[in-house]
Amino acid sequence: MNRLTVLKGVLWLWVVWHLVFGLLATFAPEIGGNAVGWTAAGGWDAELITMSTQYGMVMVLLAVMFLIMALDPLRYLGLVWVAVAEQVLGMAYAGYIYVQFGQLTIPQMLLQAGINSIVVIVFVLLWLGLRERSRSAPR
Repeated sequence: MNRLTVLKGVLWLWVVWHLVFGLLATFAPEIGGNAVGWTAAGGWDAELITMSTQYGMVMVLLAVMFLIMALDPLRYLGLVWVAVAEQVLGMAYAGYIYVQFGQLTIPQMLLQAGINSIVVIVFVLLWLGLRERSRSAPR
């Protein structure tokens, strides 16, 4: 399987993940959290629900961006860095939620950091392997 096929597969997976989780975070935050094993350590107060709703809307917008990328990955390869930034900011955001609201546990943060780190590595490796091809791709 070549890198372009892998990138397309990862992008389509990312479209589905961001769309489903974004809609759940926006319209049913507690169900969305439970679906991925995340429980609000301090309960679902109004601030956390508001934050989840805003986060969910961003996830839906990211799903649209990943859809555009999936349709022409070489043309939009540079947007891989948005995916990388999303993962890094996600780790920072989890830390903020932990410190500011006490809504995450250390194991939840470590699990998220592990998953996000793997995603960063996958996207960077795919970008490194495809960047020359993207330069020669028709615009």
